[in-house]
Amino acid sequence: MTAVSFERDIHCPDFARRFDGFLDGEMDAHSLRAMAAHASHCDRCGADLERAESLQELLLRAVEDKTDRIDAAGLWRRVESQLEPATGSVLSRGRARIADWRWAPAVPALAVGGALAAVLGLLFWPVAKPADSTRVADNHAQIDRIESSAPHVAVWSEPTEHTTAIWVASYEPEGAP
Repeated sequence: MTAVSFERDIHCPDFARRFDGFLDGEMDAHSLRAMAAHASHCDRCGADLERAESLQELLLRAVEDKTDRIDAAGLWRRVESQLEPATGSVLSRGRARIADWRWAPAVPALAVGGALAAVLGLLFWPVAKPADSTRVADNHAQIDRIESSAPHVAVWSEPTEHTTAIWVASYEPEGAP
Protein backbone atom coordinates (compact mmCIF):
# COMPACT_ATOMS: atom_id res chain seq x y z
CA MET A 1 0.00 0.00 0.00
CA THR A 2 1.34 3.42 -0.98
CA ALA A 3 0.88 6.57 1.12
CA VAL A 4 -1.07 9.27 -0.63
CA SER A 5 0.09 12.86 -0.21
CA PHE A 6 -2.11 15.84 -0.95
CA GLU A 7 0.83 18.23 -0.62
CA ARG A 8 2.19 19.70 -3.80
CA ASP A 9 5.81 19.15 -4.59
CA ILE A 10 8.16 21.93 -3.55
CA HIS A 11 11.00 22.84 -5.90
CA CYS A 12 14.11 24.83 -5.02
CA PRO A 13 12.78 28.21 -6.28
CA ASP A 14 9.58 27.72 -4.20
CA PHE A 15 11.68 26.74 -1.19
CA ALA A 16 13.88 29.83 -1.52
CA ARG A 17 10.89 32.14 -2.00
CA ARG A 18 9.03 30.76 1.03
CA PHE A 19 12.10 30.09 3.20
CA ASP A 20 11.65 32.94 5.73
CA GLY A 21 8.04 31.96 6.45
CA PHE A 22 9.12 28.35 6.89
CA LEU A 23 11.97 29.26 9.22
CA ASP A 24 9.61 31.37 11.37
CA GLY A 25 6.87 28.71 11.35
CA GLU A 26 4.41 31.06 9.66
CA MET A 27 2.82 28.49 7.35
CA ASP A 28 -0.05 26.08 7.51
CA ALA A 29 0.75 22.48 8.50
CA HIS A 30 0.63 21.11 4.94
CA SER A 31 3.11 23.72 3.64
CA LEU A 32 5.43 23.19 6.59
CA ARG A 33 5.50 19.42 5.91
CA ALA A 34 6.11 19.95 2.20
CA MET A 35 8.97 22.39 2.88
CA ALA A 36 10.53 20.04 5.47
CA ALA A 37 10.22 17.11 3.08
CA HIS A 38 11.97 19.08 0.33
CA ALA A 39 14.78 20.18 2.69
CA SER A 40 15.31 16.58 3.80
CA HIS A 41 15.69 15.35 0.19
CA CYS A 42 17.49 18.33 -1.38
CA ASP A 43 21.12 18.69 -0.25
CA ARG A 44 21.43 22.36 -1.21
CA CYS A 45 18.16 23.51 0.45
CA GLY A 46 18.85 21.29 3.47
CA ALA A 47 22.25 22.94 3.94
CA ASP A 48 20.64 26.41 3.66
CA LEU A 49 18.16 25.41 6.37
CA GLU A 50 20.91 24.10 8.67
CA ARG A 51 22.94 27.32 8.26
CA ALA A 52 19.88 29.48 8.98
CA GLU A 53 18.96 27.46 12.07
CA SER A 54 22.55 27.69 13.35
CA LEU A 55 22.51 31.45 12.80
CA GLN A 56 19.20 31.77 14.66
CA GLU A 57 20.64 29.79 17.58
CA LEU A 58 23.77 31.99 17.70
CA LEU A 59 21.66 35.17 17.64
CA LEU A 60 19.39 33.84 20.37
CA ARG A 61 22.32 32.97 22.64
CA ALA A 62 23.95 36.38 22.03
CA VAL A 63 20.77 38.26 22.89
CA GLU A 64 20.12 36.13 25.97
CA ASP A 65 23.73 36.67 27.11
CA LYS A 66 23.42 40.45 26.75
CA THR A 67 20.05 40.61 28.52
CA ASP A 68 21.34 38.44 31.37
CA ARG A 69 24.14 40.98 31.95
CA ILE A 70 21.77 43.96 32.28
CA ASP A 71 21.48 45.15 35.87
CA ALA A 72 18.08 46.76 36.32
CA ALA A 73 18.39 47.09 40.10
CA GLY A 74 19.27 50.79 39.96
CA LEU A 75 16.92 51.60 37.11
CA TRP A 76 14.01 52.77 39.30
CA ARG A 77 16.31 54.98 41.40
CA ARG A 78 17.50 56.71 38.23
CA VAL A 79 13.94 57.16 36.95
CA GLU A 80 12.69 58.39 40.32
CA SER A 81 15.51 60.94 40.56
CA GLN A 82 14.23 62.53 37.35
CA LEU A 83 10.66 62.88 38.65
CA GLU A 84 9.40 65.91 40.55
CA PRO A 85 8.60 65.06 44.14
CA ALA A 86 4.91 64.88 45.05
CA THR A 87 3.89 67.55 47.51
CA GLY A 88 0.97 66.99 49.85
CA SER A 89 -2.05 64.81 49.43
CA VAL A 90 -4.11 64.47 46.29
CA LEU A 91 -6.81 66.66 47.85
CA SER A 92 -4.38 69.47 48.71
CA ARG A 93 -2.83 69.30 45.22
CA GLY A 94 -6.32 69.45 43.70
CA ARG A 95 -7.18 72.49 45.78
CA ALA A 96 -3.93 74.15 44.77
CA ARG A 97 -4.71 73.44 41.10
CA ILE A 98 -8.16 74.97 41.45
CA ALA A 99 -6.71 78.00 43.21
CA ASP A 100 -4.31 78.46 40.29
CA TRP A 101 -6.68 80.08 37.77
CA ARG A 102 -4.23 79.97 34.86
CA TRP A 103 -6.08 76.95 33.47
CA ALA A 104 -9.44 78.78 33.40
CA PRO A 105 -9.07 80.51 29.99
CA ALA A 106 -8.48 77.13 28.38
CA VAL A 107 -11.94 75.91 29.41
CA PRO A 108 -14.69 77.15 27.09
CA ALA A 109 -17.32 79.33 28.71
CA LEU A 110 -20.12 77.13 27.38
CA ALA A 111 -18.74 74.08 29.14
CA VAL A 112 -18.52 75.94 32.44
CA GLY A 113 -22.03 77.35 31.96
CA GLY A 114 -23.41 73.92 31.07
CA ALA A 115 -21.81 72.34 34.12
CA LEU A 116 -23.17 75.11 36.34
CA ALA A 117 -26.65 74.68 34.87
CA ALA A 118 -26.49 70.92 35.44
CA VAL A 119 -25.46 71.39 39.07
CA LEU A 120 -28.22 73.93 39.69
CA GLY A 121 -30.74 71.71 37.94
CA LEU A 122 -29.81 68.80 40.18
CA LEU A 123 -30.03 70.96 43.28
CA PHE A 124 -33.51 72.25 42.48
CA TRP A 125 -34.91 69.10 40.85
CA PRO A 126 -38.20 68.22 42.51
CA VAL A 127 -37.76 65.14 44.58
CA ALA A 128 -40.68 62.75 44.72
CA LYS A 129 -41.85 62.23 48.25
CA PRO A 130 -41.94 58.65 49.40
CA ALA A 131 -45.34 57.12 49.02
CA ASP A 132 -47.33 56.86 52.22
CA SER A 133 -47.98 53.40 53.45
CA THR A 134 -51.13 51.84 52.12
CA ARG A 135 -54.14 52.73 54.19
CA VAL A 136 -56.89 50.22 54.64
CA ALA A 137 -60.34 51.51 55.38
CA ASP A 138 -61.85 50.24 58.58
CA ASN A 139 -65.06 48.95 57.04
CA HIS A 140 -65.54 45.55 58.54
CA ALA A 141 -68.55 43.74 57.27
CA GLN A 142 -69.45 40.18 57.86
CA ILE A 143 -71.73 38.36 55.47
CA ASP A 144 -73.12 35.25 56.99
CA ARG A 145 -75.46 34.29 54.19
CA ILE A 146 -76.66 35.29 50.76
CA GLU A 147 -80.07 34.27 49.59
CA SER A 148 -80.41 33.29 46.00
CA SER A 149 -82.65 31.00 44.06
CA ALA A 150 -79.66 30.10 41.86
CA PRO A 151 -77.66 27.07 42.93
CA HIS A 152 -74.38 28.58 41.78
CA VAL A 153 -73.82 31.12 44.62
CA ALA A 154 -71.96 30.24 47.81
CA VAL A 155 -70.66 32.19 50.85
CA TRP A 156 -67.84 31.32 53.21
CA SER A 157 -67.08 33.50 56.22
CA GLU A 158 -64.37 33.42 58.89
CA PRO A 159 -65.31 35.91 61.62
CA THR A 160 -62.09 35.67 63.64
CA GLU A 161 -59.97 36.64 60.62
CA HIS A 162 -62.58 39.07 59.22
CA THR A 163 -62.54 37.18 55.94
CA THR A 164 -65.49 36.54 53.68
CA ALA A 165 -65.45 34.86 50.29
CA ILE A 166 -68.35 34.84 47.84
CA TRP A 167 -68.33 32.39 44.92
CA VAL A 168 -70.52 32.94 41.92
CA ALA A 169 -70.30 30.24 39.31
CA SER A 170 -70.77 31.19 35.70
CA TYR A 171 -72.45 28.12 34.32
CA GLU A 172 -75.82 29.75 33.72
CA PRO A 173 -77.85 27.81 31.16
CA GLU A 174 -78.64 29.61 27.92
CA GLY A 175 -81.79 31.65 27.98
CA ALA A 176 -81.71 32.15 31.78
CA PRO A 177 -82.55 35.66 32.95
